[in-house]
Amino acid sequence: MTAQPANARGTWKPKICENMPDLSDRTLRWAAQLGLDTLALGGNLADPEHLGYWTVENCRAVSERVGEYGLSVGIMMLHNVTRRIILGLPGRDEDLEQVLRSIRAAAAAGYPVIEYNFYNHRGVEGYGQRPGRGGALYTDYDNARLEAQPLLPDEERLTPEETWDRLRYFLQAVVPVADEVGVRLALHPNDPPPPISRGTAQVAHGFEGMKKVVELVPGVSNGITFCQGSFAEWGVDVVKAIHYFGERDKIHHVHYRNPIGTFPAYVEPFIDEGDTNMLAAMKAYRDVNYRFTLCSDHVPHMTDDIGNGLIGRAFNHGYIRAMIQAVNRLP
Repeated sequence: MTAQPANARGTWKPKICENMPDLSDRTLRWAAQLGLDTLALGGNLADPEHLGYWTVENCRAVSERVGEYGLSVGIMMLHNVTRRIILGLPGRDEDLEQVLRSIRAAAAAGYPVIEYNFYNHRGVEGYGQRPGRGGALYTDYDNARLEAQPLLPDEERLTPEETWDRLRYFLQAVVPVADEVGVRLALHPNDPPPPISRGTAQVAHGFEGMKKVVELVPGVSNGITFCQGSFAEWGVDVVKAIHYFGERDKIHHVHYRNPIGTFPAYVEPFIDEGDTNMLAAMKAYRDVNYRFTLCSDHVPHMTDDIGNGLIGRAFNHGYIRAMIQAVNRLP
């Protein structure tokens, strides 16, 4: 277990963050005026030439762009964890070299954390929409929708054991390099959360699955995105899970999300409407002295919103800031 440095009462503050799909003046002004610290960005922003990997120059250009508004890059999603890597197909070693180039470029530009996904198949067919508060549109999930879909082709269906082997192979390649250059890695849980998606296994699933991820290959860099929504959808005790992973310094990014219900069917409402005790969750992040990025996520669509859902996101971030201030007044 990795001990975390203590923080003085009233001074704890993670890096308040938001997922942003572009670097337009409007987006960056919004983030700066809202008082965000950092941004979570898509990897394509650092690969404008579609090279398949990030360069130092492009990563630094993104940092300089957000820096014009007093912001920094808090986390960037790897865009080149290819199907050849995930399915263990010929050519995966060449693709892994591209990933390693991206990790080194991110480190050179000062990015602290890199996020990635590892889906055999993402069960988006289970998603739908329903009206929510005041006519806003909420995303919902019902696994019956996914189960109505045909199975994937045989070559795309992997067992849990095969999937763990592919993920281990990936981590054995990337963790030593990430440790060497000082970048943290954050695997996002499989979301939506079915353990089997159209016949293929999803192993970044449930408390035990995420525990196995961080134990699979030793290294400081090997950690997770603690998506509160995913843990809550699995029926996991969110506060206990924050303590487990946070006390081991394995939470490298947070999605502060609050669904109603659990798998196989749930709804993603506004942040103040879900089943999780959000104050208790924020206190747990404080108690483990979590220090990386904390984002809202899966924000409902407001019918009179502006591009990228900025009004709904602003509501979430006001809530987040209030939660942080509240827990800093608690013992």
